[in-house]
Amino acid sequence: MSFITVGNALGCTINSHRRGWDGSICKNAETWNCSAKQQFRTDYCQQGDPRCYHIHIFEEANPYCLIDDLGIGWLLEPYPDALNNQILLFWGKRFQEPRGISDINMRPKDYVFGAYRVKSVSPQKINEFKTLWKIEPYLDGWTRFQQPYILTVYYKSIIGGVYLKEVNRVAVENMFEKAAEQASSPHPNWTMPQDAERFENFHAHLQEWFELAREDALKIQQTMVHTYSVNRSPTAVIPLRGPFEGLKNLDIKKPITTTVITTHKPIKNGTLSPTYPIIEKEATKEKIKTIYSKEVLDAVMAASFTKNILILTGSPGVGKSSLAIDLIDDYERKLIVSVGSTWRGREDLLGYVNPISNEFEPTDFTKFLCKAETAWRKNDKRTYVVIFEEFNLSQPEYWFADILVRSQYPEEQEKLRMIELGGKSIRGVSNNTSKVLISPALRFIATINNDHTTLSLSPRVLDRTSIVELSLEPRTTLDRAKLDLEEKQIMSIEELDALLKYKNAMFSLRAAESLKRCLDNMQTLDMNSTWDALDIVLIQQVLTKVRLMVGDPGNDSLMQGLEEWTENYGKYLRRCANLVNSWTEALKDGRDIIQA
Repeated sequence: MSFITVGNALGCTINSHRRGWDGSICKNAETWNCSAKQQFRTDYCQQGDPRCYHIHIFEEANPYCLIDDLGIGWLLEPYPDALNNQILLFWGKRFQEPRGISDINMRPKDYVFGAYRVKSVSPQKINEFKTLWKIEPYLDGWTRFQQPYILTVYYKSIIGGVYLKEVNRVAVENMFEKAAEQASSPHPNWTMPQDAERFENFHAHLQEWFELAREDALKIQQTMVHTYSVNRSPTAVIPLRGPFEGLKNLDIKKPITTTVITTHKPIKNGTLSPTYPIIEKEATKEKIKTIYSKEVLDAVMAASFTKNILILTGSPGVGKSSLAIDLIDDYERKLIVSVGSTWRGREDLLGYVNPISNEFEPTDFTKFLCKAETAWRKNDKRTYVVIFEEFNLSQPEYWFADILVRSQYPEEQEKLRMIELGGKSIRGVSNNTSKVLISPALRFIATINNDHTTLSLSPRVLDRTSIVELSLEPRTTLDRAKLDLEEKQIMSIEELDALLKYKNAMFSLRAAESLKRCLDNMQTLDMNSTWDALDIVLIQQVLTKVRLMVGDPGNDSLMQGLEEWTENYGKYLRRCANLVNSWTEALKDGRDIIQA
């Protein structure tokens, strides 16, 4: 996830208010589910106290929206003009009389209610501890859609706060086009007659306002500065890219160096305990921050100071293995171990004693331990890394217990960090002993998937590890694969990804690389367009991951979203549309959807 891309729109959730957000308080508010807490509706709404942040959003005379400081202060306190002239959508859950939002559907869909062209944002100090932010539109720059609310919104979260979301500009323009078609129907259903005029004006100026919003955002990028104070050092001032591409994600640039430096951390007695970095180059740090986020980089760096076992988790194809391999670029100091589903003891990882020669027959892993130990004893303090692929394919306690325990002891307690392998010596290793030291400079990185083919990690393992979850937005995935697609094609991927993420059927890096290979061989594959290649890849590497069980209450909203998706893109992605239609028929017939 990242900050909003310059040129896109913003959006936020509002309560589903029955009176059209015209400043009126709901009657019988206790029984109306607007998504506000029941206690709030009882204590304030039912008593006629207009404390709802959202009831004035589409008020005729003076529309405005209030947002709690906890939801947006992270952005507006340092940059109070960040939202000025931006397009802001308001959405919420679909509702109907007499109860409001239905509690039957576990994940009711979001529907757009209206939009602002933001004129200004100002802080409203309530008391010493509470601040609200008042967002006001231009008098001719707000609109409310007519009912029913048929416009589903697809958005992307923004790092830094849970309130604001990013919405693709083309998606917003397409949404207004659909709304305009609905408004031209013989019997439009506007809340008020003036709403039709406001919508027509907003629609007519939308492209112009988007361009102005883009220009303002670029100006913010060029003029903003950010002040950092690090370890009480003199303040450093550096140019900031602005809230739309990296706000709060910047740090002071350090000189790029290839020198391996052993850092130290204080311990209780005041002395220094060495720390061995799992990222040795600044270029690698920048790559992680660019592809994933600074939060991921911070988490990986923290593992150097907290635990010597780092677990990378995320959906298949998100880049866990690539990230692990890229941490250190010296292949002599890293080893990749593929965990087997049949591993049941330490022999699978370490090796066994040959009953004839009484020598220990080591695995590549044990040989690597010996290699790291030899380097350590020669005062080579560089970090050595072991990467375990599919770490939870078998229960780690069965085969990883010795490493799990021994690696936790302080480096000065060498005897406790030693593993007794058995036999008179280790075959092929000239140390005349059958013991191996877990080098203090040795780090373990594990990749895991969370699906029906893997096993959950126990508290014993989790307590000794640091876990970092990786995720990639479709646009970032396409960028990594160096794919340049049309905006509509990217949107089709983004919207499908948003629908299927709860089914762990995301558009992965592997899918992007497959798409690239198809596009590079279109003539051989007898494909006429990029859409044909995308159609094949989506059906083979995304939709095939979906499992739908008859009776699952979440299927209704998912299938409704997929049907709307096929309405938008079915004429370009015919195979995908046909498959989704077959799912609808199968579920109606009482048949589960299991691809393989």
